[in-house]
Amino acid sequence: MDEIRPEPIEQIRRRYEGEWLLIKVTSHDESGLPKEGILLGHFPDRKAAWDATEVIDGEVYVLFAGPTIPEGWEAVLHGWVSL
Repeated sequence: MDEIRPEPIEQIRRRYEGEWLLIKVTSHDESGLPKEGILLGHFPDRKAAWDATEVIDGEVYVLFAGPTIPEGWEAVLHGWVSL
């Protein structure tokens, strides 16, 4: 049986554009963000992806592999800083 090897998360995102991904994180970048992982599943909706996390041990990353804001829409983000 072939060994499953980690791959860059961006590469996985491109392969499954428009789907929800469940990835087991295997390494992080210098900022601490997930960098590489092993694809555990891809799903048509967010609920199915999150439901699948219940039976997995270790650090997982659930994300949508597509635009977060539909084309033609705009978003305004509000932040609050307290010093």
